[in-house]
Amino acid sequence: MTAITQSRPKQKMDAKTRRRKIGHVLGRIIFYLVCACLAYQLLYPVLYMFSMAIRDPADINDPSIVWIPKHFTLANFGDALKSMNYWKSFGVSMTLSIVCGFFDVFSCAIAAYGFARFKFPGKNILFLIVVFTIVVPSQTLILPLYSRWRYASFGGLAQLLTGKESINLIGTLWPMIIPSMLAMGVRSGLYIFIYRQFFMGLPIALEDAAYMDGAGPYRTFFSIMLPNVKNAIITVFLFSFVWNWGEYYLSKQFLGSDNRSIMTALSMLRMDLSQVSALAGVQLGTNPEKIVTRMQAGCLLTAAPMLLVFIFTQRFLADSIEHIGIK
Repeated sequence: MTAITQSRPKQKMDAKTRRRKIGHVLGRIIFYLVCACLAYQLLYPVLYMFSMAIRDPADINDPSIVWIPKHFTLANFGDALKSMNYWKSFGVSMTLSIVCGFFDVFSCAIAAYGFARFKFPGKNILFLIVVFTIVVPSQTLILPLYSRWRYASFGGLAQLLTGKESINLIGTLWPMIIPSMLAMGVRSGLYIFIYRQFFMGLPIALEDAAYMDGAGPYRTFFSIMLPNVKNAIITVFLFSFVWNWGEYYLSKQFLGSDNRSIMTALSMLRMDLSQVSALAGVQLGTNPEKIVTRMQAGCLLTAAPMLLVFIFTQRFLADSIEHIGIK
């Protein structure tokens, strides 16, 4: 009897352990199924673009083809490269993304440090205005922005240097670079908010120790505070890089036709394709199958650099966002 009564608790423990293991396994299966569904939703556009970009136009209307084409071709990429003037547009967008990202990192950090540490009249109101700029569409400001860069005087400095009352900066990269130098670039309000939250999370004792050692505000900022916000720097640079790469509206208005960004070139790809001849002298504008495959090739060429950036920097980006969230 004693042996029987001792075996019953063991059986109950074994049953609980089995149920716990089964529940754990089922939970993991459900978790991976949900992740797989979400991953499919995110990867579907990329897989569709790739499948269409390497597909011969003859396979477009074949109902037996879903993902893997019967006839592979790279001609779609060649026509898209020529029509988009891809490498020139790539250079313009890459230059804007790197230069604007560099200036956004430092100019927004300086502005955010002022909001986080210094006291001055109207600080909270000004910060609310800065945050409000995040949600203001650029289309509502395009008229004053265009006039400012079309007739740029810089407070009389243009006349002093050039002898003209104003200079025309439309058609150059400066209308995109100068705002980034002044913490007024694309999404700069968000970058200032990120930096401010991070600076407010740092102990004031760091600055007090620097002041006691004889450091001024500028040296304290560059030598003490800025090195302690590396995670914010990485995040701001990557955000600025991606958003300047994908900026379409402002770049189309300011850069002109000679300095087309890659997004502007992509938006005009269909029109450009209709003006060039396809293989065997067939006009592309009369062949919708060829238009579709070359459009998808152009989309893939445009998205590929950002995919590579994400693949190589995802670890740094995830760590940075995690630290900023904790702050």
